[in-house]
Amino acid sequence: MMNLFKRKPDPAGGNAPLPDTPADLFIHSRWLQVFDRFRGLLIRLGVNYPQFRLILGYKLYMDAVDPNFMTTLTNGRRRAGKNAFLRGLWIYALVSLLLTAVIVAMPGNPVLILGSALLYYSTMYMTVLVQAFSGSLLDVRDVAILDTRGVSERTRSAAQTAHILVYVLSLFAALMAIPIIGSFYSLGVLGGLLFLVSALVLLVVNYVLSIGIYAVILRFFHGERLKNILSMIQIAILIISVALPQVVNIITQLSSRGAVAAVVKASGFHWYMVIVYPFWFAGPNGWLASGQVNPGGILTGLMLAAFILSLFTYGPAMRRLTTNLSKLNEESIEPAHTGWFFRLVRRLVPRSRDQRTFFTLSWRMMQANADYKMRVYPQLASGLVIMIPLALIPFGLADGTHRNFWTALQGSWTWSFLQVYAIAELPVAVYFLRFSQHPEAMKIFATLPRFDKSVLYREAIRTVYLRLAVPLILVLGLITLIFLPPLHVLSNTILALGVGLLMTLLNGTFMSGTAPYSQVFQTGQVNTGATWAASLLDFIIALAAGLLGAFVPWWAVLIVGAVILAGGWVVLGRSFKDANFILPGEADFN
Repeated sequence: MMNLFKRKPDPAGGNAPLPDTPADLFIHSRWLQVFDRFRGLLIRLGVNYPQFRLILGYKLYMDAVDPNFMTTLTNGRRRAGKNAFLRGLWIYALVSLLLTAVIVAMPGNPVLILGSALLYYSTMYMTVLVQAFSGSLLDVRDVAILDTRGVSERTRSAAQTAHILVYVLSLFAALMAIPIIGSFYSLGVLGGLLFLVSALVLLVVNYVLSIGIYAVILRFFHGERLKNILSMIQIAILIISVALPQVVNIITQLSSRGAVAAVVKASGFHWYMVIVYPFWFAGPNGWLASGQVNPGGILTGLMLAAFILSLFTYGPAMRRLTTNLSKLNEESIEPAHTGWFFRLVRRLVPRSRDQRTFFTLSWRMMQANADYKMRVYPQLASGLVIMIPLALIPFGLADGTHRNFWTALQGSWTWSFLQVYAIAELPVAVYFLRFSQHPEAMKIFATLPRFDKSVLYREAIRTVYLRLAVPLILVLGLITLIFLPPLHVLSNTILALGVGLLMTLLNGTFMSGTAPYSQVFQTGQVNTGATWAASLLDFIIALAAGLLGAFVPWWAVLIVGAVILAGGWVVLGRSFKDANFILPGEADFN
């Protein structure tokens, strides 16, 4: 059997390292050696340790050989058979050096400084959770296989938990090891020990919180609705992870404008620390620094309450999560509804050459494909959250004595960037068009004589624009009415619609070599290097469009936007005539 894993020559040639085999990993993996030290404990807990080690080892091996696992952390030159995530942690460690410098420079304000470091760790944890941990956490493909091999639920659950903990602990070490060492230097031995314990407690709380969120959702929802809810939860986690640090920036600016001493005082307590939970875990150091129960004691009490609640919650949450994971394999029995928006935009599609038929097909494929939503929607939200720090620019430039926060936002030029930046991640939406839950269904088109592939691809691209970009632009246009004059909003909306269509056409051209809905989704698969160049180009286009909308008269912006929109729509109707991708099963019929 192990002959299947013999090393093969490197197809690229040269002296590049060859992939490790499972046998190599089982012998040399440091993580498996760590879990070996807890063998007795796991056996006493009812875990079959040989099965546990075998499952965990193969999960780590599959992560290492999967070219799509956590590829956002690599530069495309990953070593064969080496885990991309673990080899990319140095980036996080480099950023943590900045946190360490701040901790050492401002030892007199431990609540604010240590709390900010813990907030940064929580932010990165939640962001990485959205990208890949959820793929491992919600992987149900091995359940049926292991159940038929006599693997108990407790052993399977322990292996799944250990698999996730490998990455949770690795991320924690990369982000927090250096700041913790710095805290010993700046706060003393006792202060450093308190920060170490608090950081470890936060690690537990963050992990249990992520488990609990998924367990609750899986408990109350089924079918496609369940997958849609999970998509929204991932989007919410992404937005919150970016928004939380901005709360600190806003309040710090407010405090500094009123009285600088309020920010740098020893206690460093502000009301927002009760809301932003990572600050709770700086409470013990604040208590030690001030010698007073209030406010350090308040935060410490909240930290202990969160930790105790996590201990009591984890067991039931993990059992419910494991039990209900099978719901992700359920096919929805609810019929797909066609709303008024679909009927409206379908009228915009030309009637000739069955274009409306393929537009309807693409719309329904995207509507029913929950895996597509779970990968694309959070990425689209990442374009939105860029506006959070961008919206603070006019506030930072404002005179705090004459303009308040709301006044600074009214009429701000930064709102002209909102709609165009929100669609800057369209390359991800176009890239994931190639994946489907049932790619074999596309074989039917390979049997048709003289099938026009260009119509299939064109309407898939049109669906991305009309289903994803247009509604987002229109909704954000309504939001900007709060801050900008109506004519300015109208011109920005028309410009965003034109720029969005331009981005969609460019991305469709870059990725036209692969048939839509022709490949199977892979667990842990996230945005790959194929979209980086297109994303960079889209952000440059969005920057240019935002500057145009912000500093050019509205009537000129309206004319430019209308020309781009009309020209782009005409080009879309005549585009992709040379599509030459291979449909599933086409080689068999040829």
